[in-house]
Amino acid sequence: MNQGKKVTPQSIIGQQGVDLIGQIVLKMGYVWRPTPIFDVGIDGEIEICDPITGEATNTIIKVQSKATTQQFRSETNNSLEFHCEQKDLDYWLQGNVPIILIVCRPDTDEAYWVSIKDYFGDPVTQKTRKVLFNKQRDRFDDSCAAALKELALPKDSGIYFAPQQQTETLYTNLLKVTSLAPKIYVANTNYRKRGAIWDKFYSMEAKVGPEWILTDKQIFSFHNLKEPPFNEICDLGTCKSFDTQEWANSKDEDTKRQFVWLLNKCLQKRTQLLRLDFNKAHQHYFFPATKDLKIQNISYQSLQKRVSREVFREYPKKSDPSQRAYCRHSAFKGQFLRHNDEWYLEITPTYHFTWNGYKKDMFRSERLQGIKRLERNRAVLGHLLMWADYLSRSTQSLFSSEYPFLDFGQLTTVDINISLPDDVWNNSEKEDTAEVEDTAEVEDTAEVEDTAEVEDTTEVENTDNQPELLISEN
Repeated sequence: MNQGKKVTPQSIIGQQGVDLIGQIVLKMGYVWRPTPIFDVGIDGEIEICDPITGEATNTIIKVQSKATTQQFRSETNNSLEFHCEQKDLDYWLQGNVPIILIVCRPDTDEAYWVSIKDYFGDPVTQKTRKVLFNKQRDRFDDSCAAALKELALPKDSGIYFAPQQQTETLYTNLLKVTSLAPKIYVANTNYRKRGAIWDKFYSMEAKVGPEWILTDKQIFSFHNLKEPPFNEICDLGTCKSFDTQEWANSKDEDTKRQFVWLLNKCLQKRTQLLRLDFNKAHQHYFFPATKDLKIQNISYQSLQKRVSREVFREYPKKSDPSQRAYCRHSAFKGQFLRHNDEWYLEITPTYHFTWNGYKKDMFRSERLQGIKRLERNRAVLGHLLMWADYLSRSTQSLFSSEYPFLDFGQLTTVDINISLPDDVWNNSEKEDTAEVEDTAEVEDTAEVEDTAEVEDTTEVENTDNQPELLISEN
């Protein structure tokens, strides 16, 4: 009795290899056509297509597949070898169509490739009939699309491909507000000035935060006004409470103004707990001087890993390094904005300058202008990420619980589709990754007192305001 036709294990492995190649080619947006019959050293062909428009180009690359489930010859973690049959090599090298050899291991989704005519262009290499694959360089996956296009399309073909769409992540300077006090309390009072209320609290030896405002003989606060010490200064019969979200979403201009005023009071307290100072003259928060004016570095989460940034440093005079020129403090300006019914703190990184760590540097403007001229996109992004990380940190310590009235999440990002290749970005924005040192050639000639103290920093919310910073992660 005649035996029936059989499917051999090697034919199955070979087909699995062809299928793997087909899957990879389709991910590139190209056409894959396996050879249906009469395999004489070619297992299929790739037709190059425009990945954006899908337009076929009638440019072809022939493919020879070699598949296995075993170790490749002389395989290491980084390389492997393949020995070609002389008859296969002779066939591949003739003709005018590009041919690539792909060796693959389908059960691990591994594939590696070379262009036969390019690899064996040297007669000495032809005699060895051996291909040495580098596993990183020669990996066959969808990232090879551009290399295959270069191989298939003659330089004078006149075929134009639209730049491939890529997703770019842009970082705004909007730090999302993730939690607030649940209630806002309002009550009448006989007091007309905020200072008089503070005097009353001091006389009572009351410990109370700044999260309250006084306007038209009314107190608005995140603190419960029926509880001490506010019950001593408020008319309890007039005390009312409102859901915070009612104020947060209000369209009334006066309500929005008062709400932003309260948010700034909360920011004032939160930054105090994080050991930051406030400069009234320039309306920014900053890292204070360290003991003995030693350099201070802050560790923070950057885009991919934890890094550190210098937030305070003393600089010597260039003319006399034994004398101090000035001190530089990392700083930021903050403004609360509402966008799409969400609240954000708009962070504008900047610098605070003193001549001795405490008193104002009279050449602040020149130094600030100098550092802004030197800083590039990546430096600004690093400064922004540091502040976002720092302001979102826990305020809990051995002596205090977590701050209950205001908390932040992460910077808001925007994903956009772009069609510009990386080299265009790089040419238009050459990053300066070196740390910015001295920023102005000026000498100190006077000591100027810094009389700033933390007071009201009310900013009126503007719903039309858009992020000032949009920074690429690249």
